[in-house]
Formats: sequence, structure tokens, C-alpha cells
Amino acid sequence: MNSKSLLYHLKYVFLHTLAFLLLLSYVFLIAWTYCYSLFVFYLLMTAFLACIIIFLVNRSKRQAIKFLLLGFFLFLILSPFNLKQYNRHAEALQKRIENKEELNTKEMLGIYGCLVMMTVFDMIPFPEVGVENFYLFFPVDGTQRFFHDNSILKSPSISRAIQLNEKGYIAWNKWNYVFNRDFRYSLAFDPCTVRTINKEGRKVVILTTDFHYRENYVTIHANTFLRGYFAFRVDEGLFFYLQKKGWLHPYTAVWRAEVNN
Repeated sequence: MNSKSLLYHLKYVFLHTLAFLLLLSYVFLIAWTYCYSLFVFYLLMTAFLACIIIFLVNRSKRQAIKFLLLGFFLFLILSPFNLKQYNRHAEALQKRIENKEELNTKEMLGIYGCLVMMTVFDMIPFPEVGVENFYLFFPVDGTQRFFHDNSILKSPSISRAIQLNEKGYIAWNKWNYVFNRDFRYSLAFDPCTVRTINKEGRKVVILTTDFHYRENYVTIHANTFLRGYFAFRVDEGLFFYLQKKGWLHPYTAVWRAEVNN
């Protein structure tokens, strides 16, 4: 196989993988916007049906993909409107839960989809909370999950606790740390207990935190960005409801790291 042939095959695999991920993301968005009763569902569904018709009639993958990309583009353009409708629905669902009303399966699937998207978007900028969220979707054997990652040592607050060489309790007011290196860790570990063990010339750091969502707790994000056009609510009470229903599985996260003395 020469270099041109190899390049062609790599390009073929890359483009088909990208098309598959695009299609998968599109189907997910259609399902989520339907479950969350967002009007943009009709736009996405129209573009998706047009994509299928074009492919069946013309057998043109490129034109079909263009319609999917157009749907994504319009979805992004309409984000301020979509977010306002999302916020209204989230608030309404939260109030129903506070009034001891039951949510139906469609509504619960919409909330579940919200957490899926939060988990995916957190994986790169906030990997620790992304990983912890990911494991909420799966039943836990016992009450603890164990993680081995030295990245926790980059937190200024955790580093100070390690230097004290004793068991310490750390609690952040995370929204005071938005532009601080601790913000990434406060999202995943607020609050937590850090203890160190000296072992064979190395210091073993063990961080323990209960990972779960709280009842009736709401935060508003991006409220000052572009005059609040992209503000969105995170109603932890909605995820708390899924925990009670057994759709999410809270646990105690135990993170372990090692550092040379």
C-alpha cells in the first residue's frame, strides 16, 4: 500500500467516523428536544427528514450531510431562544417536584439527557466532574468508587492540605473561584476530605467526597455573558429526583494520588 492509498483510506475512515458521530449527535438532539418539549425539535426533525429524502432520492451523502449541518447551524443560531424555553421548562419541572408531583417518563428522559450533555461538555475543561458524572449513570457495587489520578495535586487548596500532612476538610464557595485554578476542582470535590499517608518514601494522597445532586438547589450560568442571552439554569433538584427514582446512582468518590516526599 503506497502513501496515496494509505492517505485515501485514512481520509475515508475519518470522514465516515465524523459522519457517524454527527448522525448520532443529531439523533440524540432530536430525542432530547422532543422529551424536553422544545420547539426547535420541529426544525431538527424537518432537517433530518430532508436529509433522509435526499439520500434516498439522489444517493448523495454529501448533500445529506449538508442538511444535517444546516440543522446544527440553525440550532446554534436559535440558542438564546432555545435556552429561554429550556429555563422556563426546567423551572416548571422543579416547581412540580417541590409540590410533590410526579414526572412522567418523557420528562425524566429529558432531564436525563440534560445530564448526558453536561457530562460530555465537562469532559475536556472539567475532566474530574465529567468522570464523576459519567459514573452516576451506572449502579455502584457498594457505596464507593475509586479513581487514580495525580491531576488533583494541581489544585492550590489540595496542595496546601497535603503540605500540612494531616487530615483536612476543604469546602469551596465555588462561584468565588471561577477565574481561579481551584474552580475546576471545586466543581468535582466540594466539599471533600484530604488525608496523606507516608509510604515507602512517597506520599499517598487520598481525597474523599460524596458525589450526588442536592434537593432544591439551583445555579444560573452565563448570566452576565452577552447580557444574559445565553444564561441557563442547572436545577440540581431535577437530578436529585432521578436519584430518588433510581435512574442515577450517587456514591462516595475516593481519589488517590502519589507524590514524592
